[in-house]
Amino acid sequence: MSIQTHTLGCKVNFADVQSVVEQVDPGSPFQATIIGTCCVTAEGERQSRKEVRRASRRVGPEGSVFVMGCAARLKPDEFAGLAENVVVLTGDPGEVARGILESLGDKPEVAQETVVPADRTRSFLKIQDGCDNNCSYCVIPQVRGKPGSISAGELLKTANGMVSAGYPEIVVSGINVGAWRNGEMDLASLMDRLAGIDGLKRLRLSSIEVNGLTPELLEVMERHPNIGHHLHIPLQSGDNRVLAAMGRRYNAATFSAAIERTREALPGINLTTDAMVGFPAEDEKAAERTLWMVEDLGFSKVHVFMYSPRPGTAATALGDPVPVSVKKRRSRFLRFLSDRQQKAQRQRKVGIASEILLESPVAPGIHGGYSADYTRFIVEGGRPGEMVKVTGEHVSDEAVIGKVIER
Repeated sequence: MSIQTHTLGCKVNFADVQSVVEQVDPGSPFQATIIGTCCVTAEGERQSRKEVRRASRRVGPEGSVFVMGCAARLKPDEFAGLAENVVVLTGDPGEVARGILESLGDKPEVAQETVVPADRTRSFLKIQDGCDNNCSYCVIPQVRGKPGSISAGELLKTANGMVSAGYPEIVVSGINVGAWRNGEMDLASLMDRLAGIDGLKRLRLSSIEVNGLTPELLEVMERHPNIGHHLHIPLQSGDNRVLAAMGRRYNAATFSAAIERTREALPGINLTTDAMVGFPAEDEKAAERTLWMVEDLGFSKVHVFMYSPRPGTAATALGDPVPVSVKKRRSRFLRFLSDRQQKAQRQRKVGIASEILLESPVAPGIHGGYSADYTRFIVEGGRPGEMVKVTGEHVSDEAVIGKVIER
């Protein structure tokens, strides 16, 4: 089967799409595209619809576009009506894989081995799904349901298979990874076990809520050299009134204290975050407090989202009083600060040696890759999946330009 994919949204979506692709028998002689959709914001839905239409035109009437993910679960009829060659599948990855094979007239069997694409070095390991935090703006509990954890035994088996198949890096992902439990085991215990897998060059943890930053987890990250010292910790707002209206389970002071403890436990850690602008309770002072917190806490990158009412969420009762022009202005300020702090993060890599895991080529003979703290580098030579020691020479708008000093 010739499978193309396009995934929007979070790392869980990437993990789900990856799982589907790995399960579908690659010997089937069909053209297909899989789109992993996102519904976190209205813009995410719009981009998802755009990608489905584009894929529909690309594969033509003889091909098939399979649509999965959160937006497809939220509005299946809307996506199904985009084109005749669009098939919406709303189950878990196993159900989606079987649905694809059945739709194509193939036997509903799945591949027994993980195949690594030549240009991929990173595999996503989904450890749990669902969330019951019930933030007032968030539609994800509607489409993902309550938290559920995959057993440690199954996760370790899958992770070992990924490493045996040739993936040098695993990214642990979930809708709310800090909620993972298996009997007496928690996330720290799982990371400890995963980091000990023979041959795993790098283990990363995707987005985690601030209340998941336990002393035990930080100790495991400090103890294992193959766990990357980068964490993405959503802030959303630096204003206590906005945080309360959002239903977030912290205030500005408790969030700041947790970040300080994290930096004390893991000196030099690279931290990134999410921030939402234009929530109904956000005035100019609240927006300024968010800017101040992002700068004060030293986040090297901010994923900025403009608030949009989501169907069925509590925040819809608050309306959408902040004008789009104001949301865009506040977004620009945050993105400017994010760019400035990201450049400072890269600048700190100049003149020092870093271990870089190389990924796909960005040009003939030129490869991109990331350091252990998720700083992007570009170097000459190497091959995808190779770990090299690099000295940072200068900084571009996109990365640190480095020179390989050791293979």
